[in-house]
Amino acid sequence: MACTVHYEFPARGQMPGVRLHWYDGGMIPARPVELDAGRELSREDGVIFVGDKGKMYVEGWGGNSPRLIPEQRMRDYKRPARTLPRSVGHHREWIEACKKGTGTRSNFDFAGALTEAVLLGTVSVRMGGARLLWDSENMKVTNLIEANDYLHYRYRDGWTL
Repeated sequence: MACTVHYEFPARGQMPGVRLHWYDGGMIPARPVELDAGRELSREDGVIFVGDKGKMYVEGWGGNSPRLIPEQRMRDYKRPARTLPRSVGHHREWIEACKKGTGTRSNFDFAGALTEAVLLGTVSVRMGGARLLWDSENMKVTNLIEANDYLHYRYRDGWTL
């Protein structure tokens, strides 16, 4: 009905490692002390980014602008110039890709790895919350071999795909 899944992604090149905590089923993280009084965390969806110099809170699925917390930090912050292209929206990008042959920002190179991580969280939950060590190159769990059973279908004799 609900779960919390913790991910640890190792450093890559110049990028440091990242810890990600996923809450669902109405579970939410502890309320950040930086969040202004009277402002609550959404029980539906949202993101809290924790950095070396502070925190940012995004309500919803990113439709609302990320806000530094507490709100005073946001008021004091000078936004940089916009340099990245803006999305016309997930569904509109898909339609344009179909009609014009253009790419989307959430293409398989990006979405495939994201889906891989989310589904591995589900495997961990099915394994009783076990810590899984993942070999992405070989697409297998290395520390709990029986977890790999959740990665593939077992077809009945005489049936294949």
